[in-house]
Amino acid sequence: MTPAFLSSLTIVQVAIVVTDLEASAARYAALAGSGPWRVYDFGPHRIREYTMRGQPVTGRTLLALNDARPQVELLQPTGGTSAHQEWLDEHGESMHHVGAVVESVVETVAAAAALGIGVISSGDGFGADGSGKFAYLDTQSTLGMIVEVLEPPTSLGEPDRRL
Repeated sequence: MTPAFLSSLTIVQVAIVVTDLEASAARYAALAGSGPWRVYDFGPHRIREYTMRGQPVTGRTLLALNDARPQVELLQPTGGTSAHQEWLDEHGESMHHVGAVVESVVETVAAAAALGIGVISSGDGFGADGSGKFAYLDTQSTLGMIVEVLEPPTSLGEPDRRL
């Protein structure tokens, strides 16, 4: 990855994979003033086109979002195959990715591919109205984490719950 590629991205989110979403949300609220949290259950039931290394994702993940800038996202895999479960299995609880909003996920993925950076997982249509697109770029060997590029959805809709 070249510095020019990274410098073109504005980081808007820091995401951490956790084993216990509620305990982690409480810990981050106490230590960092993060929260309140909106919790969503994500997986193939909610994401129209959801793949990992070109195969359909079977896993589900609880995710909690706050309104901090940059936003903190807590991710608790709850079963099946997903990039989040894979990370947890390989690295334990830790920072998973930083997220950057881009005008075009497709164009950004193509620019990353020209630099030899592949896609671990991607999804299309995760918003309440079917909008939104993301891709996890495989920057693990160079950065020790993943870079997510996303076109935010118009709305995620009402959360499944709040913490």
